[in-house]
Amino acid sequence: MKLRACGYVRVSTDDQAQHGISLPSQISKVEEFCAARGWELVEVLQEPGMSGKDEGRPVFRKMMSLAQSALRPFDVIVVFALSRFARKLSLQTNSFDQLQAVGVGLASVTETFGKGPNGNLMRSMVGAFNQHVSDQSSVNTIRTMNENAAQGFWNGGPIPFGYLSITVERRKDKEKKKLAVQEAEAEVVRQIFRLARYGDGKGPLGARGIAQWLNSRGYTLRGARFKNSNVAGILSRTHYVGYYLDGKKNEFKEPLPEDQWITVPCPAIISEEEFLEVAALRAKRSPRVTPPRVTNGTTLLPATIAKCGQPGCGAGLTVRTGKSGAYHYYCCSARVNEGATACNLPSTQRDELEGAVIGALQERLFAPSRLPVLLSHLLDRSADADKRRRKDLGLARSELTSVSRAITNLMILVERDVSRLDEPEFAERMAHNRARKSVLEADVKALEAQLAKAKVRITKEMIKTFGERMRTALRDGDRQFRSAYVRLFVDQVTVTPEEIVITGSKAALERTLVKVDDPAREPVPIFDREWCRLQDSNL
Repeated sequence: MKLRACGYVRVSTDDQAQHGISLPSQISKVEEFCAARGWELVEVLQEPGMSGKDEGRPVFRKMMSLAQSALRPFDVIVVFALSRFARKLSLQTNSFDQLQAVGVGLASVTETFGKGPNGNLMRSMVGAFNQHVSDQSSVNTIRTMNENAAQGFWNGGPIPFGYLSITVERRKDKEKKKLAVQEAEAEVVRQIFRLARYGDGKGPLGARGIAQWLNSRGYTLRGARFKNSNVAGILSRTHYVGYYLDGKKNEFKEPLPEDQWITVPCPAIISEEEFLEVAALRAKRSPRVTPPRVTNGTTLLPATIAKCGQPGCGAGLTVRTGKSGAYHYYCCSARVNEGATACNLPSTQRDELEGAVIGALQERLFAPSRLPVLLSHLLDRSADADKRRRKDLGLARSELTSVSRAITNLMILVERDVSRLDEPEFAERMAHNRARKSVLEADVKALEAQLAKAKVRITKEMIKTFGERMRTALRDGDRQFRSAYVRLFVDQVTVTPEEIVITGSKAALERTLVKVDDPAREPVPIFDREWCRLQDSNL
């Protein structure tokens, strides 16, 4: 009776670059091996792109399961070499023991081990050598990748949304790649950050809200739907401000301290200021910091903003109702939870406290006499930065012209048969020039955008119009709109029986001023606490 054989062939990503062990080559050798011995080859199982050290290989696990099943569809497993079966000694030994236990053999086309203790010893020695080769290859690969990252090249892997990888030079048979901006996707990235900062008119959106906004308008993540998780990933990825971190492990796969990680530059899509602003806003809105009911609610003064100012208290104020919801009051949460002995701050009617805050913003912060004083330093901007940018722009444009001319000259050489496209020197020069052109085009675009933005000069009239529009928005906007604005303008409202102290952001006013044409679309970030810091403004 013929022995029934099952062939198992495998290549990893690294193996595919080597000669003689491709899947078709292995299958051919297995077929010849079985035919020479008169074995019936009932099946050949193929496992491309999987490491021999991986115990979870699906095809390998299927083969082992079939071998140990009651059906027993084959009597022997045939591999091209023992390294195809496993590159981890413990995996090889355990799997071989399992096959022996059910009477299934293991044969190698290129190796003969024999039977008995000597055969087992030789098999173990070859398995240990295979693991050593794999481990050494891993060490060399990590060293090479870390050096590649240190030189500023892309090591591969999933390409972040907004980018593509391009070959910038060749070194023998190796392509060196870097990230380049994919403009269509990059504009979606910019939109995501705008929504995180400003929302669509009713305050900043979280990752889930941004995903819903994008999906409802037909945007896709390379054909897939946006989700909370992938939007959050985009908002936290440093690639978009011009760098990413690589080389986080040494050649022995041990984690390295952060100060030893490799910073790899790449083209920026947004400014660092915008990235940090979104990061701070998301941190404040995090459920671990601010409950979702507060972040997404319409309470004008949530407990994270409204605070009890009584000595030794400092608890947040919470809204309570009276007479079956007919009346609403802001009460100290310590008094509510622990009783009147915990705090003696009297309750304040909601309309009274909220009206005082809105009134202070309208008549004190955005008052025609107050706002110009707060923003007076913006009326006399220095032109030094603009001069420097113009100089840099001139140099970048000049170099871009030179690089473009070099590319044209190289193509002329090809047309005149002086050079050929497949010549290594030509390919290297062309790749270098094209990569340099891509970088210079990005620099020119960024400098032009900065100069265009800098053309906006702050005038007294702009400040006056800004104040008028903000007073109107706070007076006439609906409750959700005003709630979003108050949270963005106001850091804290401290209440005592004698006074209400309001603190907020001066820097936020500066950034919002340039959006005076449509202030509702760009609410203010919430970092600085300077616009209302003096006693005469806080009372």
